[in-house]
Amino acid sequence: MHGLIFVTWEKYLTERFGVSLLNTYRAALGETVLNAPLASRVYDDEQLLAGVKLTSQLTRQPVHLLLREYGHYFIINGLTSHLCAYLLNRVHSARELLLIMRDAHLQMRCTPDSLTPPLFAYEPLSTHPNDFVLIYDSPRKLCPLLQGAIEGAAERFGETVVIFERTCMKKGATACRFELHFRPSYKLHKDETPERQARRRAQRQLAELVLATLPNTDGITLRDLHKILSHQYPHAKQVRISALLEAINHLQHAGLVASSANLPGDTFTSRRYWRVRSLDMVHRTNDT
Repeated sequence: MHGLIFVTWEKYLTERFGVSLLNTYRAALGETVLNAPLASRVYDDEQLLAGVKLTSQLTRQPVHLLLREYGHYFIINGLTSHLCAYLLNRVHSARELLLIMRDAHLQMRCTPDSLTPPLFAYEPLSTHPNDFVLIYDSPRKLCPLLQGAIEGAAERFGETVVIFERTCMKKGATACRFELHFRPSYKLHKDETPERQARRRAQRQLAELVLATLPNTDGITLRDLHKILSHQYPHAKQVRISALLEAINHLQHAGLVASSANLPGDTFTSRRYWRVRSLDMVHRTNDT
């Protein structure tokens, strides 16, 4: 499971229950500064499930409620918004976000980190263009988390959603079937400023440049990437290393770039990055 899940889970715990609870949680798990979760790493599913169970015991909140709240939080929190910007900036509605998630998850499965995010299936509904059925059949059976994520997607785009869970694996079904009905909330939203739009375009252009420059195999370090870009594109000499790292992070969280972060002996300065075989998922949004 991706490290971003673990990092945002602890952020959720802090914001929902406070620092004192987080400290108790970490102490019970034997977590220290040295082994705290990192967004760049990959962890076993069981670590998260154990953490959710422990949180339920500490807070006396049911597991399904914690997962649902966290799923909602995962979609709308600032860290996800930042690290997943390469994908999130390409969609304009909750429906589009949920539809692109299948391809995004499929792309992440192409990385060498043994990630297995769930793959969704979809069925159209005749009631309204924004209505469809999302089918979830992951062996993790984290359907409450998915329901929260759906609600978070609606909030993210200023929409409302009505969810009917027609079947559930926890009740013996072979898959969970969520019937989704999205509608605009008609709340007024401020248009993005020209400055913000320009920043997004610049980030996107830099990410595309980085993706085109990275090799398909072996990988290169961040510093080597900067040297290559500066040589091939004179204007790139002005680009800071921190901006390149941000672009790489965005691409990694779209499953388009892999790194040696999970290999033995890896350090930040020696970390290598390379391009992952692309499914071209970010250049289209599936249609039901």
